[in-house]
Amino acid sequence: MKHRVRVRAKARSENDNEYNDIIVCIPTSVLKTEHGLLLKTLKIYKIIRFSSIFGVSEIVFYRDHEVTAKQHNEYFELIYKIWKYLLTPPYLRRKLIPIDKDLKYVGALPPLRLEVYDVGKTIDVGDRRIGYIMNYKGKLYADIGLDKLFKVEAGSCKDGEFAYVEVVDIVSKRVICLDYMPYMGPVLAREDGLMELINDYFNRVDVIIATSKYGKTPSHEELLSLKKYSRILILFGGPRTGLYDIFKHNGLDLEKEVDFVWNIVPGQKVKTIRTEEALISTLAVFNIFIHGRTYNTL
Repeated sequence: MKHRVRVRAKARSENDNEYNDIIVCIPTSVLKTEHGLLLKTLKIYKIIRFSSIFGVSEIVFYRDHEVTAKQHNEYFELIYKIWKYLLTPPYLRRKLIPIDKDLKYVGALPPLRLEVYDVGKTIDVGDRRIGYIMNYKGKLYADIGLDKLFKVEAGSCKDGEFAYVEVVDIVSKRVICLDYMPYMGPVLAREDGLMELINDYFNRVDVIIATSKYGKTPSHEELLSLKKYSRILILFGGPRTGLYDIFKHNGLDLEKEVDFVWNIVPGQKVKTIRTEEALISTLAVFNIFIHGRTYNTL
C-alpha cells in the first residue's frame, strides 16, 4: 500500500455515464532501440494510434535512466512533431504543418482516422467540423479545409487555436463556434524524471496502476472497480528496463508509490512484450471493464 495519502481522489457511481480520463506514461527510451527515423516514426505512430483507439486523454513521456537529458529532449521533439502532424485535421495539414525533415516518413503511415476528422468534401448547413481560427483585420475566421474562410458569427473562439464549429450559412460563409470540443486524440505531455512524474500526478489522479510481468494478475473484482475511478494513470516501463528497476534506480519502491502492480498478460509465451504491445493489451482489457455492463450472477 502507498505511504502517501491521495487528497483529491474521488469515486464515481456505477451509474455515471461520463468517460474515464485515462493517462498513460511511457519512457522516451522506447525510441532508443529503434534504429533510424522510419522505425522511430512507426513506433510513435503505434503509441498514438493505440491510445486514440481507446480514447486515452493524455500521453506522458518521461525520462528514465536509459536515456540522457539530451536524448530525452531530442526524442520528445520528434514525438511532438509527429503527434502534431497526426492530430491536425488532414484537410488542414498542408496549411498548418511546415515541411520538416523529421516528418520524412509520415506519408507512409496509415491514417489515424479519428471520428471527428471523418468529414465530407462538401458541406451543408448544420455540418460540424474542426476549424482553425485566425484573425483577419480584427475579425475571426475559421479555416475548415475549403476554398474560402468562414466568418465566425458567434461563440468563444480564440485566434490561433482549433475550435469545433457549425456551419450556419453556406452562401455568406458563416459559422458559429460551439462551446465544447470532441475527442481530438490524446494530449501530449512530458516529464523530465520519474519522481517529477509521481509528484506532479499523484494528487491529480484517482488511481495509479503500474504494469509489469512481475506483478499480480488482477482479479475480476479489481478490474470491475476501474469503473469507479474518474482519472486513471497507467505506468509502462521501457524496452530494456522494467518499472521495478526504473523505480529502484530512482531510490523508490514501486509498490509503495502506486496503487496496483498488475500483469495484464499472464502466461506470455514470448520473452519480452514491447511497450506498445503492453499498451494496447492493457487498454483493451481496461476498456471492457470500464465501458462494459455489469451483470449480477447467481
